Amino acid sequence: MILVGQYDSPFVRRVAVTLHLYGMPFTRNTLSVFSDAGEMARINPLVRIPSLVLDSGETLIDSAAILDTLDEMAGPGRALTPPSGAARRRVLQATAMATGAIDKAGAWVYERHFHPPGQRSEKMLARYEAQLAGALSWLDAQSRDGRLCGPALTQADISAAALVFYLKLRAAPAFPEGGYPRLAALCNALEATDAFIATRPAPNETMPAA
Repeated sequence: MILVGQYDSPFVRRVAVTLHLYGMPFTRNTLSVFSDAGEMARINPLVRIPSLVLDSGETLIDSAAILDTLDEMAGPGRALTPPSGAARRRVLQATAMATGAIDKAGAWVYERHFHPPGQRSEKMLARYEAQLAGALSWLDAQSRDGRLCGPALTQADISAAALVFYLKLRAAPAFPEGGYPRLAALCNALEATDAFIATRPAPNETMPAA
């Protein structure tokens, strides 16, 4: 399989971590949605990441759809999202909170990175900050004994850790030291594991100059 995208994207990173945890071999095509937009469009017309090219040649887009396929390939006994019932709903809800926060973090970063100060919408920046704070407070409150949804590692934990790493990388003011202690502890523990270490962005996986 070929994973398309750079690890500074939390959506790419959560797919990569999952592939590592499932022991599914893959290579990577480190195209950038900014500098390689033309080539990226031939893989995904939306020019978004990640994409996953399966061994059959089929191309999957959108991290949620990709992860659903990987869960199916791993089987219900290993899937990081439970197959049914209340456990599944709980993990899906926590995962949705994390990925929704990633969307808001990305909007905040783009507004600040690509617009000079006089052209930024301070109203929208404040709104993004409030939405992020609400999501992070919810995730922090859900964190118990190093996990979000019970004792087992789930996709919710992986997605939350990908979110927090991105915030520290691109939007550090949104994740102040000591602000979300239980969530920070969960993410710090995961960042020390092999799957997360293997998917840290390289120095050249960066946003372009504004």
